Amino acid sequence: MIKKKLIIYGIGKFAEYVNYVFENDSEYEVIAFCIEEKFLEFNSFNNKPIVKFESIDSTYPPDVHSLFIAVGNNDIRKRIFDQSVLKGYALANYISSKSKFWSNLIVGDNVFIDEGCVLQPFIVIEDNSILFTSSLGHHTTVGKNSLLSGSKTGGNVTIGEFSYIGLNASIKQNVKIGNYTIVGMNCAIENDTDAFSVYSNKGTIKRKLNSSQLGNRFLK
Repeated sequence: MIKKKLIIYGIGKFAEYVNYVFENDSEYEVIAFCIEEKFLEFNSFNNKPIVKFESIDSTYPPDVHSLFIAVGNNDIRKRIFDQSVLKGYALANYISSKSKFWSNLIVGDNVFIDEGCVLQPFIVIEDNSILFTSSLGHHTTVGKNSLLSGSKTGGNVTIGEFSYIGLNASIKQNVKIGNYTIVGMNCAIENDTDAFSVYSNKGTIKRKLNSSQLGNRFLK
């Protein structure tokens, strides 16, 4: 099979991960990386060339190459998405063959769904959204430019655009998450949220003893 040619925007750990899964589990061959000139410090990454994003179309023309934007920040990813579209690039998607989903899954462009995701029927993932190890209930919609990391929703949930849902966060069925909402690690959301809301969990308390003291109590 002749693979399609792909350029990855980004040179961080996420970009390295994206490179690996596209190379090993997709119809694409990663040809090069790109980054904006002000961030360009090296000329190669993962044994592939890095080129300036500003002039990428002169080196890797959009009629032959696709792009994937491997950036975790929702706002930056949206800015690069818009510029890539203006340059004429098609934005690739990655849906892991190790994830679980149904044939009626609908996805936009520049969508990333990793190997840990479990997606029930009637789910929509809109443009430029990233899902890491997340479980989504039926009839859930993830709005554009959002990122879900190790989170879970009930059925019929709407996640607004530019939202971030953190590790082990849970969203009750029939809840609507407003645009630009941040839901931190271990939070439980049971009601609709307003746009630009931020939710956090107080987290684990450090005990005033060390692990050897605690362990000895159970050995005696």
